[in-house]
Amino acid sequence: MIRSSALYISLIISILIVLVCGSMLLIGYTYKMEERKYERMDLLNRNAGSAKLILMGDDFIKDSVQRTDLFGNGDDSVLLEKRQWGAYELGLVKSYANTDTVKNAFLIGALLTDTLKVLYLTDEDRPVSISGKSKISGTAYLPKSGIRAAYVDGTGYEDRTLIYGAIKDSERMMPLPDKAMLKYLNALLETENLAEEVLPDTLSNSFFYAVKRIHQHRETVISERFKAHGNVIISSDSLIEVIAGSMLDQVILVAPQVRIGTGFKGRLQVIASNSIVVGDSVKLAYPSALMVLKNDTAEFQAGIKIGKNTEIRGQLFAWEKAKTLLMPIISLDAGTVIKGEVWCKGYVALNKTVRIHGSVSAIRLMAKVSSAIYENYLIDVVLDKTCRSRYYLSSRLMNMETKRGRLLCKVN
Repeated sequence: MIRSSALYISLIISILIVLVCGSMLLIGYTYKMEERKYERMDLLNRNAGSAKLILMGDDFIKDSVQRTDLFGNGDDSVLLEKRQWGAYELGLVKSYANTDTVKNAFLIGALLTDTLKVLYLTDEDRPVSISGKSKISGTAYLPKSGIRAAYVDGTGYEDRTLIYGAIKDSERMMPLPDKAMLKYLNALLETENLAEEVLPDTLSNSFFYAVKRIHQHRETVISERFKAHGNVIISSDSLIEVIAGSMLDQVILVAPQVRIGTGFKGRLQVIASNSIVVGDSVKLAYPSALMVLKNDTAEFQAGIKIGKNTEIRGQLFAWEKAKTLLMPIISLDAGTVIKGEVWCKGYVALNKTVRIHGSVSAIRLMAKVSSAIYENYLIDVVLDKTCRSRYYLSSRLMNMETKRGRLLCKVN
């Protein structure tokens, strides 16, 4: 005879078996769903990678948005967009399947046309003179009159080798920058039809949204409390002054004059028509760019002035369309280090102890010792392309022959 307690125990055991089996089925289902989700996200990431390669190609039309199925299977849909962002190109990728989406925003850089170039000086039938503790490492494009050692202020050239690299003949004219990019940069300087907006304390805008542009018709002071990141352009009709302590990352500043205060640290691009003045001990992270585009009708000397002991990782660029007596000037004070490129359709003034880890391109060089000014002289200056990072990427602005872009950095 079976006791009633046995039936009770059997019922409990049955319930436990059902719970265990149900749990195992639920775990198996959850694991399968996670595995499928992982595979789907892996596929979306791979599709996004393929889309990046398409965007970095020269065939993709800039300022256009394209939706495409990568492999024609119906399940590899991507949305592609490429547009200009200052001196660089901006790539936007959306890879999606059902409700899952992978987004990538990144800057596109350009390989250097000449990776060995350290100096390009146009041929005006004047030799280059080198003195003191100067050193040139890399390929130098010089006037046919060449380079010579010289005495300055009672001191001669301390080395025996004038250039650690090849010497090639330069041309009468500087290599031209990219016309389309110049047109874009000049368009940013046209602010007549922009309405004025109040500058808030914080600005953050994804590159997947429309550009957020704050314009003011008066002098604009970016205070130490201000923070801005991403797809933001701040412009003024007269002057923008950046105070040290403010936080600017990837933003663009546009004004006739821009001043960056002593001790500032950030990553930005500046576009001006008159002047850019950078204070002492400033650090601009890669990829930053300072660009002056002189107005065709201006009757003054536009330029970029960099203070003492400043470090800039990126590009300095000064341009005028037609050569004038008041050519643009890029002036670098003592102790400054540029890790990138200096390009000026005019003068580049290199004071003592300036170091360029990259290249300098100019019509004329200038050096100042005490009250004397020397043209086409290098005095206690180091130009060394070997110190530039092997991963450094420039922009098409100064390398228009480059057909295919490279991933420079993520911005979103």
